[in-house]
Amino acid sequence: MKTVVITGVSRGIGRATANKFLSEGWRVIGTSTSGQADYSHENLEVVQLDFLDSISIKSASEKIASLSPRIDALVNNAGVALDSWDEGVDMLKVRKTFEINLFGLIELTENLLPNITNGGRIVNLTSRYGSFSMPIDDNTSIGYRMAKASLNMYTRFLAFRLADHQIIVSAIHPGWTKTDMGFDGSTDEAKPDREPEEPAREIFDLATLDIESGQFWENGQKRDW
Repeated sequence: MKTVVITGVSRGIGRATANKFLSEGWRVIGTSTSGQADYSHENLEVVQLDFLDSISIKSASEKIASLSPRIDALVNNAGVALDSWDEGVDMLKVRKTFEINLFGLIELTENLLPNITNGGRIVNLTSRYGSFSMPIDDNTSIGYRMAKASLNMYTRFLAFRLADHQIIVSAIHPGWTKTDMGFDGSTDEAKPDREPEEPAREIFDLATLDIESGQFWENGQKRDW
C-alpha cells in the first residue's frame, strides 16, 4: 500500500484530497492544527501540525516518519489567505502568511525529504495569484501573492534538486473552490465555482501519472509561471 502525506486534511481541498487517495487504496497520513478530523477511515491517521511553531513542525515530521519511513507522495495543501480584501501592506498579516504558506511548508518538506522514495511525488498547492504571467489588476492579497510566488520558485528549485532521485515536483492552481477560504474571497456578484473534489482529482493525477517535473498546472494543463 502506498502512503501519501497531506497537510490540512480537516476540511476543504485537503479533506477531499484525502478521501480521493483513500478511495484509491492509499494510506493517508494527514495533518491538522488540532491533530483531529471529523471523519475517519481505517487507512487514515491525523497528526497535529502548527506551521507557526517550529517545534510542532519538528514533532510532526518525526511522528510522520515513525508512522511511515517510506513516503510515496507529499501534498502540501494547508495554507491561509489573510489579506484577501486588504489594500496595501499589513506587515503582521504578511509575516503570518509567509510563515504558514511558505516557511512552515519548506521546513516540513525538507524534514520529510529523506523519507520520500525515489520516484515519489511532491505536489504544492499554489495560486495563479503568485504567477508573474498573470496581470495585476487590483491592490489586494499582496502577502498571499508574494508567498505563492515564492512557493512557485521553491517548486522549481526542488524539481532541479531532486531530479536525480526521479522525484517529480509539481505546483497546482486548484481554481476558485467552494471552501472556507474560497468563500472568504467571494462577493455578491462573484463566487467560487469548483467543488473540492475537482482539484482533489487533479492533485491525485499529479501524484500518480507520468508527467514532467517542475511544472505549474491548472485544470489538468500546464500553464505559464
